[in-house]
Amino acid sequence: MLFRSSLLGEVEVNEATTLLFPHGIPAFENCTRFQLFHDQDKAEPSVFWMQSLDNPDVLFSVVPPTELGLRYEIELSEDDATALELSRPEDAAILLMVYKPQEQADEAHPVLAPLWANVRNPLVINLAARRGLQKGGLGCDILFHNHG
Repeated sequence: MLFRSSLLGEVEVNEATTLLFPHGIPAFENCTRFQLFHDQDKAEPSVFWMQSLDNPDVLFSVVPPTELGLRYEIELSEDDATALELSRPEDAAILLMVYKPQEQADEAHPVLAPLWANVRNPLVINLAARRGLQKGGLGCDILFHNHG
């Protein structure tokens, strides 16, 4: 199916790989269906675009936390596991939304503004069932390792 994204242009959507966020994403509750895209020229992409299929103007940049040197251990509630239809932990994947704060993007050239990552509210996706949710308000334990 062809989809016209405001930012990506016309893109091919494979409905078999569409992600369903049953409750949407906070502030975007009306957006429940998403498709992941990446730069086709890269063998192992590090940044993905998560396009809403319910609103052509909604597009998120997402990265695996390992791209930022982060590792997550998240305990899901029974409600979260049910919403994700998650029965095996190895089917879960984590993605982080990255963004440019508006005030910084306005001050500098938009391409040169630094990126920030939403590390306390990761996306949890069941790769097998293609269902996701945003796990909000996580606390953080920070460990430093000396590799010298």
